[in-house]
Order: sequence, then C-alpha cells, then structure tokens
Amino acid sequence: MKKLLIIINTFLICFFLSFCYNNNFINAQTSDLETNAIEPQVLNLLANDTKSQTTENILDDNSKQTSQINETYELAKVTEIISQKIIPIEGQYFYIQNVKIKPNSSENEQELTIGSEFQPLNENQLLSVGSKVIISQQTSMENQTELVINDVYRIPVLIILTIIFIILVVMIGGRQGALSIAGMIFSLFVLVLFIVPRILNGENPFFITLIGATLTSVVTMYVSHGVKRQTHIALISMLICLGLAAVLSMSAVQLGRFVGLGSEDAAYLQFGTTQKINLQGLLLAGILLGTLGILDDITLAQTSVIEQLRAVNNKLSFSELYSRGLEVGKDHVASLVNTLIFAYAGTSLPLFLLFTLYRTQPTWVIINSEIIAEEIIRTLVGSIALVMAVPITTLISAYLITKKDTKT
Repeated sequence: MKKLLIIINTFLICFFLSFCYNNNFINAQTSDLETNAIEPQVLNLLANDTKSQTTENILDDNSKQTSQINETYELAKVTEIISQKIIPIEGQYFYIQNVKIKPNSSENEQELTIGSEFQPLNENQLLSVGSKVIISQQTSMENQTELVINDVYRIPVLIILTIIFIILVVMIGGRQGALSIAGMIFSLFVLVLFIVPRILNGENPFFITLIGATLTSVVTMYVSHGVKRQTHIALISMLICLGLAAVLSMSAVQLGRFVGLGSEDAAYLQFGTTQKINLQGLLLAGILLGTLGILDDITLAQTSVIEQLRAVNNKLSFSELYSRGLEVGKDHVASLVNTLIFAYAGTSLPLFLLFTLYRTQPTWVIINSEIIAEEIIRTLVGSIALVMAVPITTLISAYLITKKDTKT
C-alpha cells in the first residue's frame, strides 16, 4: 500500500508539472494585451483622495530617485529631543521634531529634523531619547550628501517573537514541532531562492508557483509528519485540491478579465526592470500560495480523523467511515472558512476604510472594480478549495484505509 501511495503521489506531481508546462496558462502576449486594456476604475476609483500626484507620476519620481541615489545604512540612537512643534489639524495634533542622533559608527552627534508642514508626524511616530533608528547617508549623482532617518529599528522585536514562537512550537509539538519548523524554513527557502527570483526573471508566475507549491508540499509534509500512510493520503488529497484551485482561479481570472493591477504593489511592478512581470500570472500565483497554506491543515486533519475512527472500531465499513468523517469535517470547514474570510478582510481593512470614506460611485460599481473583486476572488477560491478538501480527503482516506485493512 505504501508503494502504491508513493507511486500515486509521484504521478500527481509529474502530472502537475507537465500540465502546467504544456498548457502555458498565462503567456507574455496575454499579459501585454491585457495590460494595455486596464480598466479605468483601477486608476481613478480613489481620484478624490488627498494625494496631489497620480500613481504614475509617483512611480516615475520614485524610479528616478532610486536610480540617482546611492544609500548606505547604519543604526543610530536618539540622544536628545531639541524641540517639538505641535501642528493642530482638524482637531488632531501632529508634530515636527528636531532631534540629535549618534550613529553607531561615529562619536559625533548630528541634528536632524523629522516631519514637515506637509507630512508631519502623528503621536505614534514621535521619537524619544534612547530610541534606536535606521539612518542612511544618501549621495546623489551630483555628489550631494544628506543624512536622513529611514525608520525605527524593529529587528529586536521580530527576533524576540520568533524565539518565543520556536520555543512554544518545540515545547508543545516536541520532535514533530521541531520538524515542522524545518519544513517551514524549507518553504521560505523555496519562496525566496526559487519562486521570487524566477518571477523577477520574467518567467510565468503561475507556472513557477505551481512547481514551488508542489515541491514544498511534498517536502514539508514528509518532513513534518513522517513517511507514513496518513501523510501519503493527505498529500494526494492536497495535490488534487491544489489542482482544483489552480483550474478554478485560472477560470475566474480569465472570465473576469482580471489584469492583476488590483493593488498599489502590483502597479509599482509595471515600471522599471520589473515591468516584464506577468501581473495576471502573479495574481494567480498569490491565490495558489494563499490556498496552499490552508489545505495542509484540513487534509491532515481529515485523514487523522478517519485513521482514529478506524482504530477505535475496525468493523466500520467504507460508507460509515466516510459519513462519520464528513460530519467531523463539517465543523472544521465552518470554522476555517470564517477564519479565512477574516484573514483576507484583515489584510484589506485599510482599503475597505478608504472606499467607505471616499465613496463617489455606487456600491455595485465598487464591488465590480478589480481592487475589490481580486480580494473576493482570493477568498472564494480558497474557501471552495477548502470545502472540497473535506469530501475529497475523507473519500480517499476511507477507501484506502478500509481497502488496506481488508487485505490484512
């Protein structure tokens, strides 16, 4: 049985890769044609915002500045708050600070002004004595140098939270928890060293992400949960559901004529050296990565449920295992779908607030815009794949487990 499951997994992986290669879901010509047909509402939906420049002008300015400035970064510490100007605006208080900082590489203190009349600081951005910041020495093509504060230094907070996370996972999960962290690190390596560089190189984001998702699924599942029947079944189910999500997302994007410009980040990629990136394929890749994260959980949980039901009562038939496992899966689906929706809503909350504040169009027109429709598509494709994972995983698990036990 184990050999059969491994063969099935290998076949599904090969089918995935060949299916992507032969069908070439999203090619460069489609990207060029559809980029020229950008829907007007993507660029003008927030036209009444308080920004004084259009997105294109801002991108052009940033592109020019990036190409003309060389920067060196280092840490510094605020040693003195020289002055703090209060600017009242519509009942709220904003600030301009004049501070002294001491770079780590020098004993000389320097005076800097943070904020301006046009872009003041809010209360949460105020610096205090002892605050650590990141500064940069900018040298333009005219050999003019300027010292600026780039940001607050946050790395220690990130390190502390990471250490807490690893300790808790290892303490509670034991050996399996430690292996799951190893699997997570491998996934990050695949994302950073394989998926991102190849997408930046102009390769098809959808195809590259499918390869990366398949690779990470196989490795992380076996590293985290071991080479056993439960893992084989969960991996088969996950690959099937991932394929379903791929076909569904591709169909939705094509039928909805999505361009991939539903976010400001995507718009930035259309300028400079990254303009060759296929944004439609990038949208599909993002949907797949979001879906992959939830499929691991649901497929393993359902397989484990069937295994435990069979262990408690080995006389349960295939139909009984399937029906009982499905009942447990319904509760799992209800909670995860709700979690998924709020996860997507949480990342897009500022966008929802903007549309509420600056709504100049009917609600149905706003929902139809690519900015909002993209988030709806992400949520629905992930939710559909999640819902389908329950009956698919339960069916495969119940069938293979009862078949194996019958033979033995």
